[in-house]
Amino acid sequence: MKNSAIPFEQSIPEVYEKYLGPYLYEPYSIYTSSRIEGNPKNVLEIGVGSGRLTNHLLKTIDKESRLTGVDINPNMLRVAQQKVHASNVEFVEADAQNLPFGDHCFDLVICQFGFMFLPDKQKGFNEAWRVLKPGGQFLFVTWDKAEHNITLHLSQQTILHHLKATPPPYFGRAYSAMNDPKILKNYAKVAGFEKGLVEKITLNGTCVRAMDAAIGFVEGNSIIKEIVKEGPDLLQTIENDIVLKIRQRFGEDPFTSELNAWLGAYFK
Repeated sequence: MKNSAIPFEQSIPEVYEKYLGPYLYEPYSIYTSSRIEGNPKNVLEIGVGSGRLTNHLLKTIDKESRLTGVDINPNMLRVAQQKVHASNVEFVEADAQNLPFGDHCFDLVICQFGFMFLPDKQKGFNEAWRVLKPGGQFLFVTWDKAEHNITLHLSQQTILHHLKATPPPYFGRAYSAMNDPKILKNYAKVAGFEKGLVEKITLNGTCVRAMDAAIGFVEGNSIIKEIVKEGPDLLQTIENDIVLKIRQRFGEDPFTSELNAWLGAYFK
């Protein structure tokens, strides 16, 4: 296991970003930032994660604009702070279900692949509405079904095949927990958003090595705690099996696969 001397809670975000960031999140970070309209002066990014989208937002908004990035995971915020260097950015540890900001503070609220992990997803949408200024823009992105993001699906199925213990309830669910456009539209409507749409966004992601994807999906996920309980050899077995399945599907390294997600674009 990479970085075995680092506590899981610290190493998982780092592994996640290193091995999956360029493949899964870079294409959507470029695309999502391109959907910004107008000239927002005060921007809120919910669930900044490793800061990959943050850097693209900074290239899109004016240099005099302010960007506030929030995440509930302090270890993720540390990764973001290491990768984002700009004087107009402030990182805040906060819960998206209870944002520490007043009403009508931001011209743009954006959340890429963050709402899926909220216990109360409606509260996340409600808070986005509350802190957004009238006329402001709200953008969010969530993954489509795992079956429509094939390397994720292959990895999950491989882990389940090899793991003897019953996996934790969270495994395999959070990533694609918001894949129904009707439900996404309803979250937005209940929060107060009426002007906007939800559309499927299909992009291509390129991964330098199949093993990078395997490491990211396994060691960049809390499921690794369950895997190593059954013995260190199982980790290598699972990752090698994932690599085999990816190569059977996409050929030799590097490989490119289709990625599918849902994007919501609304105005208050």
